[in-house]
Amino acid sequence: MSDHTVLDNRFRTDDSVVMLVDHQTATIGWVMSLPKKTVIASCRVLARMAVEYQMPLILTTTMEEYVGPTIAEIQEVAPDAFANRFKRGGELSCWDDQALEAAVKALGKTNIILAGLTTDICLLWAAQDAVRLGYRVMVVADACGTMSTLGDEITYSRLRQIGVRVSVTNSTVTELVNNFGTPEGQKAQKILGDEVISKLGS
Repeated sequence: MSDHTVLDNRFRTDDSVVMLVDHQTATIGWVMSLPKKTVIASCRVLARMAVEYQMPLILTTTMEEYVGPTIAEIQEVAPDAFANRFKRGGELSCWDDQALEAAVKALGKTNIILAGLTTDICLLWAAQDAVRLGYRVMVVADACGTMSTLGDEITYSRLRQIGVRVSVTNSTVTELVNNFGTPEGQKAQKILGDEVISKLGS
């Protein structure tokens, strides 16, 4: 693959949608494969990137009466997306919500930057169905998690086999904004500083 092809293959802020699937008050409690604070910080970075770079941000929840609403840490940085979140019943794939499928299609974007809880259930089905619907998908692994590291490993192996990119927050941000020396890049640098770097060792 040439350098030119790699550059053309990047996800950009103008062609991407950020989707955070079922990061809810109960599902965050089921995360054992990563530190919960890592997952929360990563979600805040992704949500802030969407808000500050004007990328569409889609939040979903499932069975809120049992699993609770979107976690407060996401609500805080993306109140509008929270107010307009897609609430569904017991369907395991968020794409089974026809309103969500239509809303994402109407955005006209090619790429979906995706994270979800838990990795091996709602994230798995969201990613598989996004590929089936023709999107390019980047899963941000440190904004996901489940009850075991094995659950994460098996899920990411399955997803890679169907062409899903598996990344982490730092790599995702620097793919979207590749130059921290510009005013636009400095916004991303500040987001990472606020949400990740300033909290190292805490």
